[in-house]
Amino acid sequence: MRRWLLVLWLFVSITYGLSSYFLVHYKIQKNDTLYSISLDFGVSPSLILDWNPGLTPWNLKVGQIIIIPQPPGYMYTVQKGDNLDIIAKRFFTTPVLIKEANHLTSDIIYVGQKLFIPESAIGKAFNDEKFFIWPVYGTISSGYGWRIHPITGKYSFHSGIDIAAPTGTPIFAAESGIVEFAGVNGGYGLMVKIKSSSYEHVYGHLSQIDVYEGQYVKKGQLIGRVGSTGLSTGPHLHFEIRVREKAVNPLNYLPSKIWVLKKELVGAGGE
Repeated sequence: MRRWLLVLWLFVSITYGLSSYFLVHYKIQKNDTLYSISLDFGVSPSLILDWNPGLTPWNLKVGQIIIIPQPPGYMYTVQKGDNLDIIAKRFFTTPVLIKEANHLTSDIIYVGQKLFIPESAIGKAFNDEKFFIWPVYGTISSGYGWRIHPITGKYSFHSGIDIAAPTGTPIFAAESGIVEFAGVNGGYGLMVKIKSSSYEHVYGHLSQIDVYEGQYVKKGQLIGRVGSTGLSTGPHLHFEIRVREKAVNPLNYLPSKIWVLKKELVGAGGE
């Protein structure tokens, strides 16, 4: 399978010009599973789910066509107000690496443009000064603790923090663990719950879920996209950390800065 992929990449490169990636349109075969396909193509199950919204490990059908990028990577659609620096921060990488991957000769981008973000470039600017990393790049719009609920108007306890970010912004696992829940959960909307040896993490209001229950995910792995599902006033990530099923203030566990570029990359994009 790997040799076939190399031949295909060479064919596409010669036919369409040397490109940083190409898309395989794979037809599901008998006895295929999401995991077996991920092994054959050298990509994670989460990446396949991200490229194929609505797909789950349980609804694969023989003859169904799915999209798989080679090499592994994700697509981002440029939105109003975006620039390369902002997009790079959302993927915790550098503008230079995004430009190289998309053969951009300038910093000019336009709304609606599709940018390929290689998996190898993601996470270069994760701040790992603490055990956890920030799950998303954005602005804290609501803190942990008691507040007037923006929708119900009632005085209630906010069990996490809200990080405002545009719809489609990638969400990364703050810590490695097993996915305990992935689906719709009342006011949380589309929600993912990941359990590690000592903590539980809750990610709410997603627009898309890229993991499935029982899946082991590594810290820094993309698990979904920011949205505004459930009881929400706008696109953001509701993020909780729980200790023995009791919510604690995530800011006590997260690094002091969201985005920190590694020293060896300072010259490749700057801060």
